[in-house]
Amino acid sequence: MSTAPAATGVLLRDPVLRALLVLAAACAVWYLMPGDGGAAKLALFWPIQVLLDVVFAVMSARMSALPGVSGSTRRFWRLIASGAVLFTVADAVQGAQTFATPVAGMVQGSALQSALVTLGSLVCLLAMVLHPTRTAGRERLRFVLDAGAVLVATSVFVWYLSPAVDPHQSPATLLLPLASAGASLAGAFGLVKLILGRNMPFTPIAGWSAGVAGVLVGLSTGLTPELVQVARPEVAMLSRLVPCVLLAAVPRINEVGLRADPDILVRRRARPFSLIPYAGVAAAVALLVVALAEVRLGAREWGVVAGVVLATAIVLSRQLIAFTDNARLLGAVDRSLRALAEQEERFRALVQHSSDVTVIAGPDHVVAYASPAVERALGVPVAAVVGRPVEELAVPEERDGLRARMAGVLEQPGTSTTLRLRVRHADGTVRWLSAVATNLAHVPGIRGVVYNAHDITEVVAFQERLRHEATHDALTGLANRALFAERLAAAGATAAILIIDLDGFKAVNDTHGHHAGDALLRAVADRLRDCLRPVDTAARLGGDEFAVLLPGAGAAEAADAVRSVQAAFAEPVRIEATIVSIRASIGVAHGSPDRADELLREADTAMYAVKHG
Repeated sequence: MSTAPAATGVLLRDPVLRALLVLAAACAVWYLMPGDGGAAKLALFWPIQVLLDVVFAVMSARMSALPGVSGSTRRFWRLIASGAVLFTVADAVQGAQTFATPVAGMVQGSALQSALVTLGSLVCLLAMVLHPTRTAGRERLRFVLDAGAVLVATSVFVWYLSPAVDPHQSPATLLLPLASAGASLAGAFGLVKLILGRNMPFTPIAGWSAGVAGVLVGLSTGLTPELVQVARPEVAMLSRLVPCVLLAAVPRINEVGLRADPDILVRRRARPFSLIPYAGVAAAVALLVVALAEVRLGAREWGVVAGVVLATAIVLSRQLIAFTDNARLLGAVDRSLRALAEQEERFRALVQHSSDVTVIAGPDHVVAYASPAVERALGVPVAAVVGRPVEELAVPEERDGLRARMAGVLEQPGTSTTLRLRVRHADGTVRWLSAVATNLAHVPGIRGVVYNAHDITEVVAFQERLRHEATHDALTGLANRALFAERLAAAGATAAILIIDLDGFKAVNDTHGHHAGDALLRAVADRLRDCLRPVDTAARLGGDEFAVLLPGAGAAEAADAVRSVQAAFAEPVRIEATIVSIRASIGVAHGSPDRADELLREADTAMYAVKHG
């Protein structure tokens, strides 16, 4: 499942990124709007630029302090924050100069501003150069060559797109092209780090954004004079603001991505090859064709150019096909080796460390092999199991049934059966095992029945606990209405029912509190248990209403049970410092359990007759 939509949704919900997006849209609308107001737009251009620089610096500093990032990543973002501070100072200085002389300053930076921007770009480039790639050997050589190809292609574009420079001009005039070239190269190097390195300081989305923003900032800075000449100055301002908005958003994109998925950098895998260097070569060749189109060439020269382009395309295609085939073969080999290693490790783990018990017994039921898990399941060493009949592992009352059931399995090779056994542990406790017995007597090397078993003692106990909770009252521990009805249906030919309702129970709750009422209900339950036969069932039907089932009882037995209950209730109950009497109305009915509903109604009617009489 792709995580790109989810990552995009997290970014779009971030308030800082939303604010930057709104700022970019507002700038686009305002600066492209025709009409007067050029002075106001110029007056606000540098303050907006300074604001974006401050956001870039603050967000980069936040990234350097983000918990969980590595030391090299912290150093990377600290250097980026330092470069952003230099950008802030440069644009603030230029903003002050433009505010003083708005016409002379325009969009082009002064010598001081260009020098500071160039220095900031070098600091950012230094951050990328110093950040370790964690490559070694042939991989490092491949990384250096690929990075060199990308940077050379980028340098060609920077050289071609940069404005012409007169070498006889003052050094200050050269600072703007240098700043443009530095920003473009820093952006290109950032992309190389992202695609080819193993130790990314940023998430993929942040890395791509940084590379694109760096290249666009460099190009827009270098092309500012041409844009001013061929278009309105507002277009030049907008071409510089929009990439700066993207650049300011980069550290925030990275922070939001890492907070949403802290392991995104760890999960990144190195690719066997990258298309980036070949894309750079193709782009440089295409630029060469564009540059030659500006020169008057004859058919002979264009034939040579076409041949060079075609030969380069063929060589690149051949290399990419070879790389793809090699990557596919290497991937298949790696998968096969991993599968073999996993199978070996799995077999070793199953045999040596599995919690499941594996036992092989021959046709004579004698154990020939037992896995080490026997010692954990039964508390006895493997040697104590091998050589014994397999049914002796079960409790005595289940041995005959196990042997009879396995006799049918031994008659048909390849058949299986599921067993549920109780076994005696060395500590004296009884454990439940769920086992699958498979007749593999026809398989060489086994020649017997394979038992795979695992301990389900806790599962059985949990099931019993769930059943008890489903059929018993949580407060008193007596049977609930469902269990009472189940036992009434299975009571036999005749049965008697006692319906018991406590008198004055509400007054106990109102006078002494609900905890006293609960204590009284528990005391009634305890006394009912003590005065009834083992075959009888006492239940709490709800509230202060109880019931007693007397299987096989008639009128005489029911009367005796009523007297026993009354005698048990005669002694008051002490609840903390209070003495509470147990007063109850008891209704009796007896007959066939087949008419259970009628018996319950008769007993209930008799109870109300006693209560109101």
